[in-house]
Amino acid sequence: MEHIEQITSTDIQDNSKEWDRLSFRLLSVQALKGTGEIQLAQQLLFSYALAVVAGGSVQFIADHCQYELGAGSALLCLPEQTCGTVQPVQGLEMYIFYFDVYSHGKSEDIGMYMPVKDVRLYQGDGKLPFNLSKELSAKWSRLFVLSEQADRSIGFRAQLDFQELLYGLRTLSLDKPRDTNSALEQAKHYIEAHYTEALSVEQVAQSADFSAKYFVDLYKKKYGKSALEYAAELRMQQAKRLMAESTVKLRDIAHKVGYADEFYFSRKFKKMIGMPPAVYMKSRRRRLAAYSPALLGQLLPLNITPYAAALHPKWTEYYYRNYRADIPVHISAYRNNQDWQANIELLKQSGAELILAPSGLAEEERTALEQTAPVYYPASGSADWRGQFQELAQFLGEEWQHEQWLAAFDWEVNAAKERLHEGLGRNTVIVIRMLGSQLFMHCNEGMASILYRELELHPAYECGAEVYNVPVTPAMLAELRADHLLMLIRQENDTLGEWKKLQNDPGWLSIPAVQRHHVHVLSSDPWREDSAYAQLRMLRQILQLLPVNRP
Repeated sequence: MEHIEQITSTDIQDNSKEWDRLSFRLLSVQALKGTGEIQLAQQLLFSYALAVVAGGSVQFIADHCQYELGAGSALLCLPEQTCGTVQPVQGLEMYIFYFDVYSHGKSEDIGMYMPVKDVRLYQGDGKLPFNLSKELSAKWSRLFVLSEQADRSIGFRAQLDFQELLYGLRTLSLDKPRDTNSALEQAKHYIEAHYTEALSVEQVAQSADFSAKYFVDLYKKKYGKSALEYAAELRMQQAKRLMAESTVKLRDIAHKVGYADEFYFSRKFKKMIGMPPAVYMKSRRRRLAAYSPALLGQLLPLNITPYAAALHPKWTEYYYRNYRADIPVHISAYRNNQDWQANIELLKQSGAELILAPSGLAEEERTALEQTAPVYYPASGSADWRGQFQELAQFLGEEWQHEQWLAAFDWEVNAAKERLHEGLGRNTVIVIRMLGSQLFMHCNEGMASILYRELELHPAYECGAEVYNVPVTPAMLAELRADHLLMLIRQENDTLGEWKKLQNDPGWLSIPAVQRHHVHVLSSDPWREDSAYAQLRMLRQILQLLPVNRP
């Protein structure tokens, strides 16, 4: 086992003979292609995944890093990383190859055959450009046929095709010059690795082989901020993480994030974060726990990052990706708090001082929670997210922050409503939830709020209640004649398989909205959550999904 652990990405990059010690086993192939809107939901990987873009372009996230993948580029993701696209895109042709890697060990270890989880195979951060060719296109098209034949195992010929594809991509990526976007991403990753140092524009530009003058304009045009502004943001994010530790002094925090002068750091922090470091430290050191994702979604608009929160890379993908480094203690959000006993034990060990928990917990769980620390429950019953948000702000003494955030939110809602009504006219919308092969006309509290109360869109279905979950068939949907279908599809194999079948079903294809390509896939996060922050994220997603620039 010692020899297996010595296999690193450096070994693979520096010596092509290292490939001779590796074996690859293709597990499955997934294709995302078509003229409609396409998205890969964020998922937790248990194998390697190679994303290959043959047409179009997409924003792709692997763990905490975001990449722009255009036609003729690929990205390798490792086991236990999370990956997925940022938002739906049109005109995409992308293939995801899921596979395992094994090592035969070195010559003295003949007979050893062990799985390895950290071999990067390709140079740099795993992104590689290549020249599109008919030969490569034919290979991945043949391999994709396997994903259409779920009852057949992946045969010997397909395994050979896949290994030729892996090796071919490696050869082509070494031969093809690096493009500008890849170079800028390399500079961005350099900043992320060195932001606590005294960076200069010249230094960052040199890391990507640019002249400083040329680099400044390119970087700002691509990312909307300068390289040094991005470095400053990373420093402040790290400073906020350190402020959660009660024993760390402000001077030490300033030095750790790259500022020699703590007074300059304080001025910079106040300008960027909106409050002095001392005030922020006081709020962070109150060991506040958000027991549910929705309560985290109520705290963040108040500029409060809790000490502990329910996080999971799949069930709370957005919060996990953006806030996991800011939150010291992670309790599980796995399947609606299924691990509540372990969560309570973790909160006890962390010394939580105040727990924010949803009403409606089972008596046993509620009792155990209240024995851990004081617990705050938001208003239940008829109070909507606005009322609960205001009540929580008053309880925490954050009325000013509540008013500021709500004013900005209302302005954004009004602007979005104007665009949507101009673009959609009297067009109707309906949310369809899919579980397995069953379809439901669906509306939860958060959807009712943002779609029909805030944005005043026109529902295709009305039953006298704002919240409903009513079984429906494709034939019934065809009769309903909704102009836009918003699809909420459960992200697990059975339902995704049924969704693939449904898209070729004659009854489904007879639905007017389907014929007009007015089917828009929602992400379960944030559309299953009812909070202030979820409302903002749903608002922005609906603007991306619906055709607001044409009637």
